[in-house]
Amino acid sequence: MDHITHIWPTMADLASDLGKPYSTVAAWKQRGSIPAKYDMSLIRAAKARGACLTLEHLAEARAETADAPSRVDHGTSQDAVSPEAAE
Repeated sequence: MDHITHIWPTMADLASDLGKPYSTVAAWKQRGSIPAKYDMSLIRAAKARGACLTLEHLAEARAETADAPSRVDHGTSQDAVSPEAAE
């Protein structure tokens, strides 16, 4: 969601512009992504704020997020060292 903070400096601003509850936007922030079904709403809301946001911008942001390492390590990383290997 970092790619849109210049348009909506607060989650409350984004929630208000999209007509969504603050808790919904907070969940998006926690996940680090906005569901694609809101792309056109985001584009229209950005335009209403005088900003340019395109499907290409949103797709690039999703690609960057998908390429980034996971924020949660569930112990399945190939880089994890087993206790036996550490000895």
